[in-house]
Order: sequence, then C-alpha cells, then structure tokens
Amino acid sequence: MNYADNEILLYDLSNRPASFDFVTCMATAIGIGCKHVRFVLGGWKKKNYADRAARFLSIVEPAAALYGIDYSIGERKGLEVNHLLRASIECFKQHGRIGKIRYEEPERDYVTITLRASPGRSPERDSKDDEWLEFAHRCDRKCLILRDNEDSSLHLHDRMKLYAGAYLNMMVINGPLTLCIHSDAPYVSMRTIGGVNSGSTSPTFSANNGITPGFQFPWAHARQRLSYLYDTVDNILNEYHTMSKRKKAA
Repeated sequence: MNYADNEILLYDLSNRPASFDFVTCMATAIGIGCKHVRFVLGGWKKKNYADRAARFLSIVEPAAALYGIDYSIGERKGLEVNHLLRASIECFKQHGRIGKIRYEEPERDYVTITLRASPGRSPERDSKDDEWLEFAHRCDRKCLILRDNEDSSLHLHDRMKLYAGAYLNMMVINGPLTLCIHSDAPYVSMRTIGGVNSGSTSPTFSANNGITPGFQFPWAHARQRLSYLYDTVDNILNEYHTMSKRKKAA
C-alpha cells in the first residue's frame, strides 16, 4: 500500500458511525486528496443502531467501491476527517470540489420514494407514509417505493443504480439521501429541517451543519433541491411539478 498518511482516510469504527455519514466523510476526504480508506474494526461508536456490524457491511464497506476507492482493515493509519455535512460544505468552499459518486445510468421514467422508518431513532424524522403513498397514487409517473436501509434488504449498489437512473428521487432527509447529495442523481428532499426533537435535522443541529432555511448545497445542479416544506401530499406534488418544469426548461 503505497499511500502517504495524508492520502489515507482513517475511519475508526470505535469513534465513527456505521452509517451513511461515511458517504459524506468520503466526499470530504476525496476532496482533500485521500485515495484509500483504512477501516479500524474491533469497537463500535456508541449509537442506537440495532446491529452496527451489519450496518458496516451493508452501508460503509460497499460505499467505498461506489467512489472507486479501495480499502484496507488494520491498525490506525491515515487522516481522520469529519463525517458531518458541514465538513463537505467547508471543503467545497476552500477547494472548489468534493468527491462525488460517478455512477452512469440511462434515465428511465420512474420516480423513487424513499420512506424513512427508524423506531427508537428520532421518530419525528420519519416519513409521513400516508402522504407519500397518496403522492405515488397521484403522480403521473410510476413510483418505486423504497425503504431506508434499516433491514439491509436492498444492496447499496442496487440502491445507487435506482437513484442514478430515476427521473427524480424524493424523500425526507435521511441516510440514503447522501447517495444523491454526493452524486448527480436528481433529488428533492422534503422537511430538510425538522423540529426540536429531530436529532440531526433539528434547527440547532442543522444550523451548526451550515443548513438554514433556503440553503442549497453549493455543488448541487438544477435538478437537486432541498425543500423546507412539510411532507404533505400537496407540498410534495408542488415540489415534483417545480422540478419537472426545471427539467423541461433545461
């Protein structure tokens, strides 16, 4: 392994989450020049996940390949990088780039709806499923209903393929959204900032991440949008039609 320490992203699972935050961490790390990942196993960051080892295998480990980066497992070696969105935002401000998932897939005429349901982990962030299912009923395109990654039923690479080939991907802000944020897959994220009990999407946490009402990621293209509206069927439809108009105008 012929990499300098500053070219290796050190991701020690004893102090870094086995979650989609790794996707964001990779975006930042590649943006500052990392070319390899060193995973350190043997301990798990305290987090209210049911099975952290399973999450490593279903989210973290396959995410490296999406970026085209190889990895090794061993002792601590390399550069630790913040895994929160504010680090990617700062990286882009300083360097004009982040690492992006380059996944080419022909666009097809379907919309994905990713529903979040994570009992015990900030349930206030969960999707309003009835509203989303009504949107799917009213939508003028076929809608594919996807669940979040809690049961690992959809391989990460298969999920990315669906997102990359979609007309549009729609969801509330959640872990799988990072695959769209850090790629060119089109998306609308509803309820980007939640209530005070929303954990990492609460107003305070969001502001610390650099996300305040109206914020859009500086690397986002015209068909990628954070919405700050509540996920009612009318709001979802309005965002969908707005994005469809953008596509027609492009």
